[in-house]
Amino acid sequence: MRQVLDYLCGYADTVLSKYRDPYHGTPLFFDGCDSFTGRPVTWRNVDGTDWEPSNIASQQNLFRTLAGLTALTGKADYKQAAKNAFKWHFDHADSSGLLCWGGHSFLDLKTLKSVGPENKNQVHELKHHYPFYELMYETDAKATSRLIKAIWNSHIADWDTLELSRHGEYGKQWNEDGFWSKPRNENLEILREAKGLSFVNVGNDLIYAASISYLKEGDEGALDWAEFLANQYVRTRHPDTGLGCYQFNRPVKREEAPTDENHPQFTFSFYGDRAQRQFGPEYGPVAMEAWVLFKMDEEALNGPEGIYGDSSLAQVSMARQLGERGKKMLDWTVSGLEAWAKYAYVPETNEIKPMFADGKDLTGHAFQRLGFYGKKGMVFTRKQISPIVFLSYATAWAATKRESLWPTVAAMARNFGLGNWNPNDPKTPSINLETRANDAELLFGVLEIANATGVEAYLDLAKAMGQSIFHQRAHRGLFLPSEKHIYARFDDPEPLALASLIATIDGKADQIPAFRSQGGYIHGDALMPEIGKKNITDLKAIYPQTRP
Repeated sequence: MRQVLDYLCGYADTVLSKYRDPYHGTPLFFDGCDSFTGRPVTWRNVDGTDWEPSNIASQQNLFRTLAGLTALTGKADYKQAAKNAFKWHFDHADSSGLLCWGGHSFLDLKTLKSVGPENKNQVHELKHHYPFYELMYETDAKATSRLIKAIWNSHIADWDTLELSRHGEYGKQWNEDGFWSKPRNENLEILREAKGLSFVNVGNDLIYAASISYLKEGDEGALDWAEFLANQYVRTRHPDTGLGCYQFNRPVKREEAPTDENHPQFTFSFYGDRAQRQFGPEYGPVAMEAWVLFKMDEEALNGPEGIYGDSSLAQVSMARQLGERGKKMLDWTVSGLEAWAKYAYVPETNEIKPMFADGKDLTGHAFQRLGFYGKKGMVFTRKQISPIVFLSYATAWAATKRESLWPTVAAMARNFGLGNWNPNDPKTPSINLETRANDAELLFGVLEIANATGVEAYLDLAKAMGQSIFHQRAHRGLFLPSEKHIYARFDDPEPLALASLIATIDGKADQIPAFRSQGGYIHGDALMPEIGKKNITDLKAIYPQTRP
């Protein structure tokens, strides 16, 4: 793997030498670049202004990779570059301790000003990010402690009812004394109404942050609040199946819904629970946003994969770090994974059944009316699982050795082309060394199994996957989905996956920062060539672009 390590170092050297702030001399990074011209990626605002984004929320895998390369090579400059960027952000935090962060607010490196799409109001957004807090603490422990508290303070609107939102307010003042000692309301109504939507992809980031605070500072109150918030999602699972939930509250009805389906706000949450409005007449009380376990967008991180992919991965990973203190969280997460595998997963096809949390298969059912989830006449269909789900289940099995999980891990491995793993015995796999699998999450999952079992065959498979990733994604000194892709996204996890593979081969697996998420992105209105104003994410509209 020497060739791969040399390429990784060359890639990092390129990012450090060419893609840090050339205008003001700060240690900040661009988010990505045009791999043909070398120019940084731009975001065109609706007024025609071109911003050159530096979104630290979209650089956490880059920072983990840099820290990993220092562990592998002994060259301190890589890790120090990430620490310097963190230090700059800490020095320029807002009055509450928040950093410029998320999908709706980022820095334009040309001006060093905080910018963001007008339709998103430059709010602080936390959503499947799981920042590299370990390096933050190493950089400035006091500022990181303050940041975590500021994040909770910003995103929780009411501590008594636990009303929260993925959109937080910058500059919201708070008192650091006794922050985690606030009383907890143990008698909260299940599925209570609230203005803020308690999506698991923000709640879990709060849980993760408070758990890290406990690990680094030993404050029991932080972990108590993390467990209390985590339990809101657990106690809102369907009582008969144990499935769900995506949020633990219902949107409060603030206005009467418009009757005209062409009304621009027809599908908004102002008018109450959007799933009940659209599906209630057919499916009854179970049709709630909290209990939606289907997804209409193949690439979405919401719905079931938000629960059983990214969130479960982060929960299991954190519980493992917590040791005995994480047992409760680990048991909650694994029981959820077991339920979803039982009711939703189709091992023959690697698909998930569309359903609400009562477990009834909705495959083939047609939508009877327009709503938030799609147009009248659309049909519920089964969807292929994404690699992050395999990683979640593989990590859960590695952490627990729970026998109930292994057949699902083996089925997913087979469907992803990794070989015919024995569903009855993890120690005797039949692996596919000819695999063309080139997803970082799949490699991370195989490394989990290799480290947990000590079986050489899994490491051989990981090496074959590493070579596949390298040959399919290493182009022009950068990492891209293919040779034809234009833009390199520095936060893509393939470099981190390859560094993790090399570390595992060298017996240094525990020295490489662990992958947590691909949560970074920019989202909002932009001007697109030949289209005009359009609501986009950079993940879907910019980075997938190719040349003929």
